[in-house]
Formats: sequence, structure tokens, C-alpha cells
Amino acid sequence: MSDSNVTTSPSGGSRFDHYASAFAVALSMAALFVSFAEVSSERAQQRASVWPHVEIGESYSEAGFTLRLTNKGVGPALMGELRLTYDGEPVTDIDQLIVDTIGEDLAFSYERYGMSDPSNSVVAPSDVVRLFSVDWDAASQQLIQTWGGRIDVVACYCSIHGDCWQTSLTTSRNERTQACATGVSL
Repeated sequence: MSDSNVTTSPSGGSRFDHYASAFAVALSMAALFVSFAEVSSERAQQRASVWPHVEIGESYSEAGFTLRLTNKGVGPALMGELRLTYDGEPVTDIDQLIVDTIGEDLAFSYERYGMSDPSNSVVAPSDVVRLFSVDWDAASQQLIQTWGGRIDVVACYCSIHGDCWQTSLTTSRNERTQACATGVSL
């Protein structure tokens, strides 16, 4: 006994089977697309949940001057090399820069100032690193006045996902970069 209501295709299957198969393939493709979109969204959310945001700034108070680096992001900043420049030239010896800036008679050394270099370290969220600080007196006021607009600090840092940025005192903005020279790894 044959069913007269079922139409068969030349290949032997019913049209319903072909439509059902096509629908199943289309549904599978849609599910695959949704899965890829969801994974991409989750990755972006993971990156944002550990995003570091480093800023370099100056502060003046009645006590003195401070040049600082702050991680205002929500994740750790894997610091690369920090570069200090004066009039665009790299500074390798801060004591010599002080002598060159205000002269031998007024120059002071590390007994008077505090300094730290976070290169190749990890700066946690909300951490503030004092790069350079000095109490006020005539010599330090002259030094900071002379340095105004001529000194720059450039920092490169990465997230734990390998996304990297560069920022500086003079630009005050973070720009994406491919990588940082760093000895820090997880």
C-alpha cells in the first residue's frame, strides 16, 4: 500500500525530508554564528575586567613636588621600560641632570630627593608609584621651574592578556602599541 500524498524527489527522498534537512543546516549555522558572537563578547568582557590604565602626572604642594605614575584601571599593569627625557634627550643619570639644570653650586643629590623606577614590575590597580619627589627650598624650586615643559616620562605597559599601551607625561593619553620591552611575565 502506498501513500499517495507523499511526493518523492528524483533521488528517492520526500520533499519534506529535503526541507527538514535544509532547515536543520540553516538552524545549525545560526547556532554556530551565535556561539562565535558569544565567545567574542566573553573575551572582550574578560579583557575589560582586567584592563589597566596608567597615568603619569605631577603634583605640587606646600611640602614639595612629586612626579607620579598611577594605575587607574581595574587590572594589573605589567610595566615595560620607563624612559625619562629632557629636551627630548634620554636621561640616564638624574644627579647629572640636576647639576646640568641648576649648576654645581645649587645641585643636590639623592639625599634630598626620592626616586623609584617601576620598569619591569607589576603595578596593581590603584597603586601610585612616586617616580621623583623633592621638598621645597630655593634649589628645588629653581630645578622644577627649569624642568617645566622640558622633562617627559614615557611608560609602556601591558595587561595580563598581552594588550599593550604607551603613555607619557606630556601627551596625557594612552595609545595602543604592539608590545613593550619587559622582563615581567605571568
